[in-house]
Amino acid sequence: MERTEFITVDTHTGGEPTRIVLDGIEADTLAGETVRERRDRFAATADGVRKLLMQEPRGHADMFGAVPVPTDRADLGVFFMDTDGYLDMCGHGLIGVVTALVERGELPETRELTVETPAGLVDVTVEIADGVVRRVAFENVDSYVCETITVEQDGIPVEARIVYSGNYFAVVDAESLGVTLDGEDATQCIEPALALRRAVNDVAPDDPVTGSSVTVSAVELTAGSDSDRSCVVFADGSIDRSPCGTGTCARLTLHHVDGDLAVGERVEVTGPVGSAFEGYISETNVDDGVTVTSPVVSGTAHITGDHTFYRDDDDTLGSFTLT
Repeated sequence: MERTEFITVDTHTGGEPTRIVLDGIEADTLAGETVRERRDRFAATADGVRKLLMQEPRGHADMFGAVPVPTDRADLGVFFMDTDGYLDMCGHGLIGVVTALVERGELPETRELTVETPAGLVDVTVEIADGVVRRVAFENVDSYVCETITVEQDGIPVEARIVYSGNYFAVVDAESLGVTLDGEDATQCIEPALALRRAVNDVAPDDPVTGSSVTVSAVELTAGSDSDRSCVVFADGSIDRSPCGTGTCARLTLHHVDGDLAVGERVEVTGPVGSAFEGYISETNVDDGVTVTSPVVSGTAHITGDHTFYRDDDDTLGSFTLT
């Protein structure tokens, strides 16, 4: 019997897990000049590793993961994955990766870092005290509103705001989907959000900045004004326990474009379990008539454990889903 080992360190950011793969991935499956190329190579040649570590019996329906990779363009390269596939950018995951690698001594205890993600370069600020990372802030890639569209949900028109903030979000008022965000059962958001995503992607517009076709990967249900609440549904019905880093960037961008948030004005967004991210818009510019923002979001992560996972070649149930 042959056994393969994978070494990970796990964190949570505002309650949302990140499983960070430190060892066990063959180098040739991560080949590429950029982090995006390395991610795409991994997805094409070693996607079974994602399934092994994200899905049952080692993971669960809401597991999230990150893979640090070499880069010549930044202090750190990293790509992100979940039970269903890959994302170009992830705020909570980035906060978790930076926290874990700094506290483990695999990144220097410096206040400023640059991280290369599949979405682009992200500037990171780290607050450290006595070797412990107290808070991580990141200035996300350019974010902007693509379009507002209306789709039908159970025969009722629902307005969705399509925003790019490293990933494409459909931002929608929770009440318009018949759910609330002030209860304890966040699972009520899953089916309406997935149905909305399907409907939006059937008629999604082209990106007004890049001209490429838009595929919404996550739905952000919103509520509140002064103290925003949110619930982000992604993958095949996963719920982000945190307020979602890129989702918060989408909210900040919408608030600014709607005239409700000035540059430098700070806002707090609260997720399903009560944890909060703080964010603001650091600067803006206009690209061919589209307002483009630079959102900054900060949060706190904690290491939850170090793990050695095994895959035996005779384990026929080594990775599976229930759907």
